[in-house]
Amino acid sequence: MTTTTTPTAQITVYDVTLRDGNHALRHQASRELVRDYCQLADVSGVDYVEVGHGNGIGASSALVGFSLETDEVLLTTAREALTRKKLAVHCIPGFATVERDVLPALANGVDLVRIGTHVTEADTGAKHLTAVREAGREAVSVLMMSHMATVERLVEECVKVEGFGAQAVVLMDSAGHFSPADVTARISAIVDAVGIDVGFHAHNNLGVGIANALAALDAGATIVDGSSAALGAGAGNAQLECLAAVLVQEYGVDLGELTPFFRMGSLIAERAAGHLPKTTSSSVISALAGVFSGYAPHVQAIAEELNLEPALLWRELGARKVVAGQESIIREIARDLMDLS
Repeated sequence: MTTTTTPTAQITVYDVTLRDGNHALRHQASRELVRDYCQLADVSGVDYVEVGHGNGIGASSALVGFSLETDEVLLTTAREALTRKKLAVHCIPGFATVERDVLPALANGVDLVRIGTHVTEADTGAKHLTAVREAGREAVSVLMMSHMATVERLVEECVKVEGFGAQAVVLMDSAGHFSPADVTARISAIVDAVGIDVGFHAHNNLGVGIANALAALDAGATIVDGSSAALGAGAGNAQLECLAAVLVQEYGVDLGELTPFFRMGSLIAERAAGHLPKTTSSSVISALAGVFSGYAPHVQAIAEELNLEPALLWRELGARKVVAGQESIIREIARDLMDLS
């Protein structure tokens, strides 16, 4: 992968604001927001800008929410604004197919595709990885809900995706469940086992998003995700402005002037006012329960409608090991809890 390089550090800074942040916006990011943000990001120290529906290309649907703009509009708008930085997308097999979604995205100028699978189901991404590599673009495997596997199983899956041709593997703490110690144990084991770049995607449900991102770097990761104003699912992601400042000050990474990062954060704070994430009791409970951060608005709405304590619903979702993409089952589980009460 293309990286920001200095004599003391070689780190890829990956911006998920316009994709994970779209969860917080209920997938309503406009072409104007994408254009204006990408123009700022293009002169910043980020390496990649990820754009799209919160669940990735091809995901706009009644199940997970309809996007305000089509994938094509979002990607062509971003591509026109990005003249220096690389354009990336998130892709979940099952939502996205190679022919309908991946190949058109590549035709619209996407440089890198992240193929996201449930942590123990990396096999489902093999076809997508192969298609991206055959097209001459960068292909990265993302293991979502990574807290749901042991360290040993994580290593197995990472070795597997390396064999499929992934050029990097990224652990996604989709529930914001990890502590820095958890991150250290997993990243260090993976770095020792594979010969490709390793990355980490934090969520801030326990208030340790930045700490976890730094723990990953200290353990040998070379890719780190961040989001301006922390805009993202649940309590948001590692805040990009803070992350950039620490990378420069403590890690010696040359990100150029930090001013563009601050402008990016200010733009999001202005345009996404009312949607900015924060760590709440609900987000903490969801993290402890190990439930996908993106379920927060669904849980809150259903709990209010049924006069149900959100904590009870979060815990039951965790007990049933519900994973991303199962929005339709949340109401069913809530009604089960109502019947029990």
